[in-house]
Order: sequence, then structure tokens, then C-alpha cells
Amino acid sequence: MPVLAARRVVVVDVETTGWSAANDAIVEIARVTLEDGKVAEQWTTLVQPGRPVPADTVRIHGITDDMLAGAPAPSEIARTFRDGCGDDTIAIHNASFDLPFLNALLRRQGADPIYNPIIDTLGLARGLFGSGSNTLGDLARRYGIDQGVVHRALPDALATAEVLAALAPRWEAERGVGSLDELAAASQDAIRVLARRGSRPAPAGV
Repeated sequence: MPVLAARRVVVVDVETTGWSAANDAIVEIARVTLEDGKVAEQWTTLVQPGRPVPADTVRIHGITDDMLAGAPAPSEIARTFRDGCGDDTIAIHNASFDLPFLNALLRRQGADPIYNPIIDTLGLARGLFGSGSNTLGDLARRYGIDQGVVHRALPDALATAEVLAALAPRWEAERGVGSLDELAAASQDAIRVLARRGSRPAPAGV
């Protein structure tokens, strides 16, 4: 049975006010649920960050203060987001950026942080293609994926889901990966190996 047919996978993406989870905040979050490797559910929302969005960040994702004026507060969405993830495996592109923001939001609202297995599609790509550019945009172009609006949470989550669907069979066929847990571990191992060699994931814009 193909790895992605084994269990549900929840693909997550966030957009933020900046690059530091300690000092910045999420402005948009998306969750895409895969069942048998196919999109079964989509959920997304803007999030009130409680601070202005810097102009250099607006230039990346296009989310302005005016767009966020009526957005729900973190307290209104944290548990909804967390409940939708449950105990499922989570897939993120460049988890070292998104995950600290997600856990900061959840902890501040008294929700359980994410301890789920994490498949990092950046790690999967780097494990196959090396330490060159493996941004989400690069991988979308490599596999002919229509990324839609770049650097918005739902289009990026959907693109990540398609990248995962393209990369997972290669890890099965070429590396002998046989489960989601093994795929998650392999993605994290690839990130750590390349980090030791001095090739670290970009902090944002991937």
C-alpha cells in the first residue's frame, strides 16, 4: 500500500509578520487534510496579529493591516486549528520556520502544542536533490504544479500537498521508506545532515 494511503496527513502553512517566532506573529494559517493521498478538507483564516505588518513583509505575502482589521483573534482560531490536526502526521514545507510560530500561537492560547510526527517536504527534497534551491516554488515548477497565489497560506498548503504526493513515491521506491513515520524521520534526518554540512534551510520565502 502506498505510504500516503496509510493514514490521514494534515498539510499546514502559515504567513507571518516577520521571521522570528519570539517577536512576530501569524497573520494567516491554512490546514489541508489528505485522505488516501487526496484533498478531503481545506481550512484557512486570517489571524489578527496584534501589531502592524511591516512593509517588507507585506511585499512578500500581500497581507495588509486593512485586510486584517476584521480578522479573528488568535484565541478564536487556536483550538479549532489544533483540533483539526489531532494526532495525525503533519506535513510542512520548511518546518523549522512554520512550527515555532504554530507552537507559539497554541501555547499563548492554552492549547496543546504540536508533538505530531512532522514530514518536512524541504527535507524530502534535499534528501533527493541535494542542498541546492528546493523552495516550494522551485519544486512546484519541477513537478508542473500550479502554485496559484504565491505566499498565501492555502495555495501554499495545497502546493505542499502536491509536492508531498510527488516526493513520497520516490522515497518509497528509491529509499525503501514504508510508512509515514519513516517518511517523517527521513525528512528530518535530511535536514540535520545538510545542516551539519553548513547548508541550512532559508528562514522564509520558501
